[in-house]
Amino acid sequence: MPRNTPRSLADRTPHHLRRSVVFGLLVLPFLLCACAAMPEALDVELAADPPSLEQARHQPDAVKDASVRFGGQIAAVENRSDTTLIEVVGRDLRRDGRPVGDSTSRGRFLAVFEDFLDPAVYEEGRQITVVGTLDGTEARKVGEHDYPYPRVRVQGHHLWPELRPLPPPYYYDPWYYRDPFLRSHYDPFFPRHPRHHWR
Repeated sequence: MPRNTPRSLADRTPHHLRRSVVFGLLVLPFLLCACAAMPEALDVELAADPPSLEQARHQPDAVKDASVRFGGQIAAVENRSDTTLIEVVGRDLRRDGRPVGDSTSRGRFLAVFEDFLDPAVYEEGRQITVVGTLDGTEARKVGEHDYPYPRVRVQGHHLWPELRPLPPPYYYDPWYYRDPFLRSHYDPFFPRHPRHHWR
C-alpha cells in the first residue's frame, strides 16, 4: 500500500483563508495610497514650480496672483466686517498636504477668507493648509519687529484634526486575571495603548 506523501502548506491551508490572504495583498496598496491622499479641497493643480513663502514675502509683485498651497499652525484669527484673516506660521507640507509639525518655520502669512470663521474652532495651535492666490503683502508687527505678511486669498482649505494624548492607563495590578489561558488588559505582554488618537 503506497505511503501518504506529505501535503504542502498551500494544500493544507483552507481555501477561504487563501482567498482572504490574496484579497488582502491586492487591497493593501490601495489602502496605503488612500491614507496618503490629499483632501479634496487642497487637491488642485499648481504650476510646476510654485512660489515659495519666502518668495511671496520678498518678491510680492513678481509672484502676485500666483496659485500656491501653504500650510502651518494658526497663530491668530481676526474677524473683520467682510473677511476673516488667519495668521499662520508656515511649515513644510507632507505629500498629503498636512504641515510637518516639527519642521522649521518658513515664515508667516495671512490666509484671507471671505466668510466668518469661528475662532473657537480655528483656534491657536491648530494646523491648517490653504490653497489660493497671492495678493501682495501686509505690514504687521511680530513683537517689535515690522514684518511683511504675504496674503493668500483662500479658495480652499483644510483644518486638520488634532493629536491629543490619551489619559494615563488604569492602575496595573499584577495579580488581576492571572489565568495562564486568559490575557487580561493588564498583562505585561498585552499591546500598550497608542500614545495619541485623533480627536
